[in-house]
Amino acid sequence: MGKSQDAFSWKDGRTPLCPVHSRIKLEILRDYLMAYFPTISQNMRMDYVNIELIDAFAGGGVLIDAETKSPINGSPKVMIGAVRDSEAAIAARKTKPFRINARFHFSDADRDAHLRLKTDLADSRYREDVESGKILVDNLKFDRFLSVVLERIKSRPRQKAIFFLDQCGWNQATLRDCNRILNHLPKAEIIWNISVESLAMFANDKDAFRVATDKFGVDLGDAISARDNAVRLSDWRKSLVSHYLNEIKQNCVAKFVSPFMVQHSGWGYWLLHLSNHKEANDVMKVTHWRHQNNSLHEGFPGLRMLEFNRDNWNQSSFFRFDAEANLATREALLNELGPQIRRLGEAPTVGQLIDSVANETPADRQRIIESLGDLKAESACRFIGPAGEKRIHIPQSLDDRIVLSEHRPMYLPGIN
Repeated sequence: MGKSQDAFSWKDGRTPLCPVHSRIKLEILRDYLMAYFPTISQNMRMDYVNIELIDAFAGGGVLIDAETKSPINGSPKVMIGAVRDSEAAIAARKTKPFRINARFHFSDADRDAHLRLKTDLADSRYREDVESGKILVDNLKFDRFLSVVLERIKSRPRQKAIFFLDQCGWNQATLRDCNRILNHLPKAEIIWNISVESLAMFANDKDAFRVATDKFGVDLGDAISARDNAVRLSDWRKSLVSHYLNEIKQNCVAKFVSPFMVQHSGWGYWLLHLSNHKEANDVMKVTHWRHQNNSLHEGFPGLRMLEFNRDNWNQSSFFRFDAEANLATREALLNELGPQIRRLGEAPTVGQLIDSVANETPADRQRIIESLGDLKAESACRFIGPAGEKRIHIPQSLDDRIVLSEHRPMYLPGIN
């Protein structure tokens, strides 16, 4: 649970308010975990999952909902609860016992938050897990905590881990830190909060800021000095953010990077998901579509997700993962999938196409498949199964091959 010293304080027994955008982040975190575990345990013969869950900015464990004024769980208990609920749901559909063997690593640099969290967990039904070491609570700054966690978790090719880096600002948990995590744990998933408004507000051409961005792991190049030539400051801000996110994508060791925004009142918070696994990438996209109107995206609806979109003046014009966004996505993909298929060579598989565009589109796997059906309906392509099966409407497998029509419709957008 990201916090600033003023807005989030557990000093003297107080319980801070949880703003709407922070509550939405918690809901997205829970929904992602609730979908993640069934996805990785689809094999009916699997009877356990071993995983490490890390919350580096954990806060004090309890908050007051800003709208209802009722207490709600912070990110540590959200993570624990999602694991327990996922375990029960998966076990119910299996024919033999199933366990999620999870170890939790929580830390907050603030002494009051750490003490409140540790006391709260020790006095809860999770007390035995705290005493046994299944739940570890540290009072460490992020840099030190990350080193401690990576020392605890051995580097194994199959080791699963989920890191929740809900920092305040943009330069506590950096791209270099994320790459360090993924190099040590290639199967790790990272959910990473960045205040892009904070970045844009403090951006300048002085050496100190250049050093800070270099430490973060990106090169902003001429993006900062371009402010002097910008017609509108809002245009410069959006182009800076676009450049910044593209730098993250280009320099991140993760194969898949999804940068979406959580609705807010004022400052912009990007919730990035970094992963080496197409299934996890798809789970996160589906999660954002489920939170329509609360999840936002500043770019275009098709295959130009990270490009600067001058038409987005404010949040009301952003891509909102709603019915209108779904229609815009289908229309854009109808125009843009054809050329991408051709670039992949003769008869690429559906899986190859999805992998090639995963970092370029807010569309999840099912929406891409439905858009391929739109192309087929226009007689622009056909699908062939692994054993030569003919598909009538849409692909039925990621191994289905896409064959562009030799005689394409004369005016079909994007393919001629």
